[in-house]
Amino acid sequence: MRRIVTGLLLSALTFVISIPVSGQDNGKRSLRDKIYFGGDFSLMFGTVTFIEVSPIAGYRFTPRFSSGLGITYQYYREKLFSNTVIKSHIYGGRVFSKYILLKDLNEFIPVGLHAGLLGYCEYEFLNLESYFSLQHESGRFWLHSFYVGGGLELPVGRRSSMNLLVLFNLNDTGESPYSNPVVRIGIVL
Repeated sequence: MRRIVTGLLLSALTFVISIPVSGQDNGKRSLRDKIYFGGDFSLMFGTVTFIEVSPIAGYRFTPRFSSGLGITYQYYREKLFSNTVIKSHIYGGRVFSKYILLKDLNEFIPVGLHAGLLGYCEYEFLNLESYFSLQHESGRFWLHSFYVGGGLELPVGRRSSMNLLVLFNLNDTGESPYSNPVVRIGIVL
């Protein structure tokens, strides 16, 4: 519980620090321009089956800074050598913030790549089965992760983009379903 409260306080602090000062945002953007939706979708089949659906909703406080919330659902199935099958439903949520450091990379490195360079941080909480843990003997438990990193925001259309992120879990444990670095590709509409 203490980790959840700490994560939420850090996220709230990020929101407070990011509120634009007077004159920083000209206010000409409509609410439709400030709110965005997107997410990640993953599929893997074989000895390990992994399906993930992670929709997000965000709000642009300034043209460069945004924060948001997301939910995560994952289905995990693995067939072990002993013909034992492990199945699990993993669920949880996330609070994230991103800041566009550079709007057009091509202005500084003329290689024809018109992408934004961004910094990203996230607090994620997932509920997993106890067999993912060495510390929990039965039932389910909450795993708390803090990600930091960055990536590219590639425009796909007038109001949409694709994000390519490389993130590092600062709370990496053997219980984490991902290993460092975590690479994500997502769509924002």
